[in-house]
Amino acid sequence: MIKKIFVIGILLPILSALITLATASETNVENSGEFRNAKFGFPFSFITQDLAASGAGGYEGGFPRVFSREQDFLDNDPEIEFDLTNYILSCIVIYICVLPIAWAFNFLFWKMINLEDD
Repeated sequence: MIKKIFVIGILLPILSALITLATASETNVENSGEFRNAKFGFPFSFITQDLAASGAGGYEGGFPRVFSREQDFLDNDPEIEFDLTNYILSCIVIYICVLPIAWAFNFLFWKMINLEDD
């Protein structure tokens, strides 16, 4: 019972938070079309932002270039689109990848506790 509480009650919220933090990661923009339609998120992009309208519009350099998500709080609101389906898929994929590792650590932890009791 405690193992299920650990895996579902602690691991799942931590993974969801990590996925949400991954949206602040950088993305590679290859051309001006991608500049107006930059995608963020891991492993599936679930946030799309128009960087030109969101504060990076003054960029006059060349492409390719790495950009992070723009947040211009005072001048204008950033144009952000959130795709819930891709977010849920990202959560599921990362959860499936991390779950066996968590089970292995959990198994070793409980095995060490049982050895100390003997």
